[in-house]
Amino acid sequence: MDLARPPAGLTLVACYQKDSGPEALTLTTSSILVLPVRQYYVQTDSQLPGQGLRMCFSSTCAMAVKYLRPTALLGSNADDTYLNTVRRYGDTTSAQAQIAACADYGILARFDTSGTRALLEQELQLGYPVATGFLHHGPASAPRGGGHWILAVGYRPGAGIFNDPYGELDNRQGGYERVGSGGHFVAYSWRNWLPRWEVEGAGTGWVMTFRRAEPPAVA
Repeated sequence: MDLARPPAGLTLVACYQKDSGPEALTLTTSSILVLPVRQYYVQTDSQLPGQGLRMCFSSTCAMAVKYLRPTALLGSNADDTYLNTVRRYGDTTSAQAQIAACADYGILARFDTSGTRALLEQELQLGYPVATGFLHHGPASAPRGGGHWILAVGYRPGAGIFNDPYGELDNRQGGYERVGSGGHFVAYSWRNWLPRWEVEGAGTGWVMTFRRAEPPAVA
């Protein structure tokens, strides 16, 4: 287990962050910030045949859509609804299909392969969760695998806080300690997670950032 617990005596203070995503309560101190992304989609409970083990990108983006557009997706399995939208444009693994699906829900999504920890923290400070793609197999010193997507929703000293749709990662050794549970507001230490994300060196993290699409101006 790799939870990078905060120092003793450090407490969360609740405050409202203006212009930070939806009008919702954000937990923050000078060194801790957690966006209230309460909707947690578990990919393994999918009712779509053959999709539960491979729809992490869709479940992750669906959580971002739900947070930024609370009425866009309804029900505990609404990531299946979102995935059906994705499949109109391509496969769940396609960034372009995800971008097109997000647009259908009024969300502007942008894919990039030059993500950094500073970018994640900046987006979170602005009130926006960030989808991150990383390698989840093998030890942190030599990660491997086809990749997995999770949603960055906050940070605290020494760790990022994520909604992981597959469960709870063994961040140090790779693989999963728990499947289908344990992934809501789970903390993964930067020390072991960043090498899994920036696998080609600093500034090479895969990210999807999100904004609400503004309605067209009235002429």
